[in-house]
Amino acid sequence: MIIDNKFFPCIVRSQFKELGTDIDIQIVAGDEAQIVIANEDIQKIKKMYVDFTDIFSRFNPKSELSKLNKNLGTLQEASFHMREIVLQALKYNKETRGFFDPRILDVLERVGYADDFERGIRQLAKRSSVDGKEFVLNRDLAEDLKLKNDEVFFGARMDFSGIAKGYITDQIVKFLIEKKWQNFLIDSGGDIFMSGLDEEGEKWTVDVEGIDKNKLIFALSNRAITTSGIGKRRWEIEGKRMHHIINPKNPEQFSFDLKSVSVIADSTTKADVLAKTIFLMGKENGILYVREHELAVVMLDSRGSAWISSKAKELLI
Repeated sequence: MIIDNKFFPCIVRSQFKELGTDIDIQIVAGDEAQIVIANEDIQKIKKMYVDFTDIFSRFNPKSELSKLNKNLGTLQEASFHMREIVLQALKYNKETRGFFDPRILDVLERVGYADDFERGIRQLAKRSSVDGKEFVLNRDLAEDLKLKNDEVFFGARMDFSGIAKGYITDQIVKFLIEKKWQNFLIDSGGDIFMSGLDEEGEKWTVDVEGIDKNKLIFALSNRAITTSGIGKRRWEIEGKRMHHIINPKNPEQFSFDLKSVSVIADSTTKADVLAKTIFLMGKENGILYVREHELAVVMLDSRGSAWISSKAKELLI
């Protein structure tokens, strides 16, 4: 536990690793008693992250996701959070016109992302028995991902990495609100939610990686910001450049015209999905989509030039 200063209100802060990324929890405490309570709640949050990893990690062979991926074609009992993320996945698959699709696991493994990125080795896998491109394009997600009472049906192997961090962050936010905390910041490896105000009574401020903070910084309250990009998870095999953001409409194609897309929204789940969706659309189509839906978005292209939507400009300091 770190106390940012000895005056009140102050921030009680904890930084740790989970979900294969850096987690940062900041809670604004108003007195000594709240410091104690904040520390107790942070310990509970740490356990929540561990529990969520045990549900959604594709790198843990004992996780709930891994077990479901080994039992395709039949209804299997599922936890509350697995059932919830299935509902969210089906919803966002429709809303993004298929750009969000969790059936990308075969493709990820085939192009070299079969293990933990930091510790693993990137190498091409043998082509799966089901061609990822044809499979994703020719079958509706609702045929392969179903929910019935307390059970789920996987007709294909799933990877919820495109939505899980956002969903998990929103669950932590829900926990803190239920605990009557009003002012806090949750950062799950770049999936960030800022509630209320900081210790100085001001909106939380956040910049965008790759852009000079003297030129762009947002002031946010009760909003999420998520960045999806290829700055860290990209590789080259046999002369072909690849990255982890798979396009379900064309799994063999990897776009590099954008470095990152940042989205500000009312939930981290929504921001998480939209950031990846807009990235996959590419700069031109992404700008059209952002304008059509009046979204708060920052795009950083391959040349380092930033495009900021009008809704995002309203939130700048």
